[in-house]
Amino acid sequence: MKNFLCILFTALLVTLSGCEKNDTAGTYFQSGFNEDKLINNDLSSLNKRIDFKDNPFMYTFYDPVLDSKGTPASSIEIEVIADMESPVYKNEILQASHIRIVDGFAYIGYNTKGERYLGGIDIVDVNPATDPRLISNVIFINPETNCGKDVSSIDIEPKIPGFNNFVWIAGAEEGNPLLTSPAIAERFTLNAENQFQLTNVPREVYDLKGYVGTDIRFFNNRIYVTSGTGGGLTVLNNQMRELNFYDIENARSVDVNKYYTVALGGNPGHLYNPGVWDSKIGGATDPEAKSMVRLCYETHGTIVTKGAKCTGNFALAALGEDGLKCFNLDVSSSVPVSTLPRPAIQDETKEWNYVTNGVSIANGGWVYIANGAAGLDIAKMDLYGNLTHLGNINLGESVNFVEASDNYVFVATGLGGLKILRVKENQITY
Repeated sequence: MKNFLCILFTALLVTLSGCEKNDTAGTYFQSGFNEDKLINNDLSSLNKRIDFKDNPFMYTFYDPVLDSKGTPASSIEIEVIADMESPVYKNEILQASHIRIVDGFAYIGYNTKGERYLGGIDIVDVNPATDPRLISNVIFINPETNCGKDVSSIDIEPKIPGFNNFVWIAGAEEGNPLLTSPAIAERFTLNAENQFQLTNVPREVYDLKGYVGTDIRFFNNRIYVTSGTGGGLTVLNNQMRELNFYDIENARSVDVNKYYTVALGGNPGHLYNPGVWDSKIGGATDPEAKSMVRLCYETHGTIVTKGAKCTGNFALAALGEDGLKCFNLDVSSSVPVSTLPRPAIQDETKEWNYVTNGVSIANGGWVYIANGAAGLDIAKMDLYGNLTHLGNINLGESVNFVEASDNYVFVATGLGGLKILRVKENQITY
């Protein structure tokens, strides 16, 4: 049962307005100002949450592709340089749900497990790579009503090249009489320092179908957002007007490039190119687990090496008990090019902790895999979509989500907060 205060507050608003909620799912509305969020831009207090390691341990992984001399062409060195504590609201610890690294900033979304709605966002400045700094935090809660919202996914809308001043989220909100169901997409404007700010601009919220917004992508002035049970894939323009809606069962994730729009549904796993094909791919049967799809050509890292481009448009799907699968969408959306199995189950009583939760790919084809209780796995993807497992980094916590760039990897470990890893790629010459 949802928080009683929130239900009471909602009922009071409906009574005062003299009307009941209308069926407005799939509509854009503006309401309220700053009453639903708490913002902290104090650098001193924020950066107490980051604990830098004095002597970070170095992990080295070598490219499995050998040159004509039989030696690796490149390698990466990874250091776990810091722990970042999750934000806390009145002794309630939030847990990381999503991470995006764009143009030198990392954006971390938070939510709370169970029936409680309580989330937020951190912004970390990772430029330069030697000194990550937490510069802004927002917690989505109305202190008077104790009603809040969860953040499931984040993406960035760059207004000016090199400067990101709009943050989009997909998530769920309680206690709002204008919503027909909790699922929402929402846009926030950042200030000149790329921080959250209090404004007199009304909230920009889109009422999604379903119970929770699960993933969001901004591409070519359009917003693609999935919502779970009762929802699907919604496509908006950047004025928040609906362009298309596709009914997709248990829609969990979406990614977009100029060639493909691909959504992932669960129970079991399906890949969708909306209105074109629907391919059953297995896995993703746990309705509470996170699963995701990421395109790896012209979106989240190409796999270009020494001027040679990949042979197709590849989709990486993290599928829980079915591990990681790579599809060449130009050839088949149902038969994978390569697969990596779920991690070995080390504790039979916690079988569902050893699953593939997420994946991220950086330039050069280095692949980072969130494998739950098994930790963070590293793989390499070649120009043909073949995945080679290279090894594991044991972070001492369950890895729920990962996002990588050329210089950083941010790893979400639930209530354990985040791990910040620094990456250096080396071209090997002999």
